[in-house]
Amino acid sequence: MPKGHPSQRNKAFKGDSKRRAKQKSEGKLKKKIKKQEIKQTKSKDAQQEIQIEKQAKNQEQKVKVVKTVNTKLIAMFPMNQQANLAALKFQLMQHLNIQSVGISSYCTQDCFLNVEANGKLVKQPLRFIFLDRNPEQILDACKVADIVCPVLSCRDCNTNTISLDPHSNANAFDEQGYKLLSNLRAQGLVQQVCYIQDLDEIGQSKKNVVKKLFTRYFESEFPGSHIVDDCSTLMRSVVVLHEQAVEWRDTRGYMLPDDLAYVNGELSITGTWRGQNGLSADQLVHITGVDDFQIARIELLGMIEQVFESAQPESLDPICRDKKHDIGDCDDLLKDIAGMQLQEEEEQMIEQESDVSYEDLDKEFEEEAQKKREQFEIVHRDAEDLDYEDEVEYGVEVKLRERYDQYQGLKNIRTSEFDPLTFLPDEAEKIYNFRFLKKIKSDVLEEMKQSEQIKPGQRIKITLKNVPELIVQRLTQPNKIYVISGLLKHERKMTQMHVRFHRHQMHNCVLKSKHQVFAQIGFRRAHINPIYSRILNNCSKTKYVKEIKDDTFYLASFYFYNSFPQQPVIFWQNDFDFRGGEIMGVGDIQRCDTFQVILKRIVLTGYPVKINKRKAVIRMMFFNPDDIKFFKPIELSTKLGLRGNILEPLGTHGLMKCMFNNFVKPNDVISLQLYKRVHPKFVNIQI
Repeated sequence: MPKGHPSQRNKAFKGDSKRRAKQKSEGKLKKKIKKQEIKQTKSKDAQQEIQIEKQAKNQEQKVKVVKTVNTKLIAMFPMNQQANLAALKFQLMQHLNIQSVGISSYCTQDCFLNVEANGKLVKQPLRFIFLDRNPEQILDACKVADIVCPVLSCRDCNTNTISLDPHSNANAFDEQGYKLLSNLRAQGLVQQVCYIQDLDEIGQSKKNVVKKLFTRYFESEFPGSHIVDDCSTLMRSVVVLHEQAVEWRDTRGYMLPDDLAYVNGELSITGTWRGQNGLSADQLVHITGVDDFQIARIELLGMIEQVFESAQPESLDPICRDKKHDIGDCDDLLKDIAGMQLQEEEEQMIEQESDVSYEDLDKEFEEEAQKKREQFEIVHRDAEDLDYEDEVEYGVEVKLRERYDQYQGLKNIRTSEFDPLTFLPDEAEKIYNFRFLKKIKSDVLEEMKQSEQIKPGQRIKITLKNVPELIVQRLTQPNKIYVISGLLKHERKMTQMHVRFHRHQMHNCVLKSKHQVFAQIGFRRAHINPIYSRILNNCSKTKYVKEIKDDTFYLASFYFYNSFPQQPVIFWQNDFDFRGGEIMGVGDIQRCDTFQVILKRIVLTGYPVKINKRKAVIRMMFFNPDDIKFFKPIELSTKLGLRGNILEPLGTHGLMKCMFNNFVKPNDVISLQLYKRVHPKFVNIQI
């Protein structure tokens, strides 16, 4: 017999004894952790993570709050006709013991009140800007202001009947005040301190009632604002409030001039550079409402004086050297786009011919077609009588294959592919395209931080070259507010801009495409000729519309200098509406992309005259067989949801035989939809 192993080996015990466990835990046994305790520890960890995220977010918000020793700008403007800012300025001067001084520079005009820091209450220099009821001046001042102060006068408040009907007898905001409020909201508001004027003229018995009523008005229109009614409270509120950062203005930097000087074609502007980014002598600057200018040199004022010269013209961007940047001599850069061809698809549905004789049917409609030739050129249906929104009417003698040769058929505007590089205008190669605008913006800001010569908060003297004398006369007009802002790289290049906007609720008129409007884009203002298109869900293409009659969001496309996103856009119908505050539309920049596909749709309609189940004879869509053969590959659709194809023309007067995917009803309307890519109209930009 074979000998086995002398000793038997059993499976070892994996657990430790209690003595070994006591030795490891130093005399303490570990308790089993219940599932409920595990959940509690996880919830505590989650709460700690949430708290850490909140602290980081609060820290970011604290960083965004600008805390500098620069002069704090306070823009004060009236919201009703009775508000008197001249009297308010006199009261402030008496409260602060400030004597009136003569006009010796730009910042000592009557519309300014400079308050020096005294180390007690006023720890930071202040500059009050007193404005009249001019929307242009108010918008420009609020672009650079750290605090806005709307003023309401309660002088005309009817105290006798105010308890019966408070809102009708308060006489608070008037019509122009509400228009101005709409413009300010569209542009963006910073910290607000609201002032109730002439409260001392109200009787003691009605004083609290009037104050509560006007406070309620301010709280509804300016939520979260400080509401004051005397100069001492106004000064405390202005000193306590911190400046609030506004991204679209701080990224470029801006300045309110302290003094202007013009010598030998060069304009010198002195002031403090504001914002979160600095300035370089190789940048361009923009004067709101005037134009873009090139910097000759920048002088740093203060303890250490330093001069930064601009680069040589050869090293600058050619767009910066050519300030006018004229693309072409032609008035209309984008004319008719030729070369559109229709999609050619072979017919796969072959049906058995019907036994109906169409020779008699052709003769039957010959007289009717003759009458149509006489009447069609005169009788036109109104827009509300059309079966489709984009339906077109045309004469009998019109050859549709020639008139609409630029159009093509699409099965579905949302799902059908359309190459964005096709059917571009002839001058598209001269226009810049920025497809990745956010990435370009981040690169530009990073490059700007490395090359900046002037830091925010420094007092400088900018010298601009090639400034016409006529512009200097405009700048030196008394009590005029002008804003100087820096331009980022690529912001002088012409491109196709797309703005997502909606019609303002106070504007009830119809907006028409290709009509000139007056627009404000950030610091810039100019006349443009936009085209409007409807934004489609889950689709990069947009559908061109001739008119806008509702308040939904649309896309406005036009040619303009490139501007990076996060800038407010305001539309007015013309200059007169701009000065009157008649706002037309509000939006923001979406992208600057030349390859945006905007499709214009037209619909040709016809009606069934002979029905045989799924087959039908259609009339009134075409009037000659050549047009039928030309548009044969395009799919038909009906108002009741059917799909079909053209089989063949019948006779010589535009009858055609069609096949549909279901039975045709006599009251149905047959349509053929055609699409064409359109582009905005180029016009010379007028500031």
